[in-house]
Amino acid sequence: MELVDRWYPVKGFAAWQGAIISIPCIGGVVAFLWLALNKGNTETWIFSSLAIVVFLIFAWIGYRGMRFDCFRESHYPIRLNRKNRKVYVSRPKDTVLVVSWDDLYICIKENKIPLFDKSFDIRAHVLGEDGKTIKDTFTLGYPYLGDREGVLQLWEYIRRYMEEPDGVEKSCNLTEIYLPVDGRREGARFGLIATFSPAAKWPFKGQLLFSPILAITTLGRWLAMYTSKIPCWPENIEAECKVDPDDPYQKDWRSNGKYDFWELDWPVICFVIGLVVIGVAIGWVVRELF
Repeated sequence: MELVDRWYPVKGFAAWQGAIISIPCIGGVVAFLWLALNKGNTETWIFSSLAIVVFLIFAWIGYRGMRFDCFRESHYPIRLNRKNRKVYVSRPKDTVLVVSWDDLYICIKENKIPLFDKSFDIRAHVLGEDGKTIKDTFTLGYPYLGDREGVLQLWEYIRRYMEEPDGVEKSCNLTEIYLPVDGRREGARFGLIATFSPAAKWPFKGQLLFSPILAITTLGRWLAMYTSKIPCWPENIEAECKVDPDDPYQKDWRSNGKYDFWELDWPVICFVIGLVVIGVAIGWVVRELF
């Protein structure tokens, strides 16, 4: 069984936040460079040079923010093998942590989130031979928005798969949707669904109310996905985790059913409304400024 990393559900936020810093700053660099070239006097060159340096610094800061989502891997998979009882954790820079399931100390970690309350994730500590020394740590699972009830449900889903005799069957029957990321990037359609669907649980038709933020996050998610490469496991790991072609529980995104109106069509409508609201807001700001 494969899981996605904790940053996959919220992918897109850092991309658009970094972009709204970098893009205007790059525009400022071009504008002041054009001003200096056209005026040509010493004072203009000095002032423009200082302005360009400032804009370049902020453009770099915005780019570093975008790098949380963009120009990386589309996601970092975590593979669980119940047969050899190993866990494979994909990490940045093409590194993979391989550890025995029985050497893990599992706990729930509470995290403080700026501007929000708190979130919870399933934290796995790799213990040394003495059973006390922590050699490494990774996040094994993270439900969207990290609520405590969700993290307990996710842990039971993982634990049952790895430890119960009928864990494969039970986990398979409980899986509502298979993420379309096996050997591919998620498509634009699923990126929109992944961004808007969690908001359906919020009061007052959250998808419509927060449509501008969700719409721009969807654009950021698309940017992040299509500027990142598809993760690939090393050949030796693929050999260790080879699946029987006749395995009745071999499922992937092709096993998903069709999306209904509330799963796809309604998010599309909210996405369009969100873009219109953003466009009107930008137009109003530009008119007031100029």
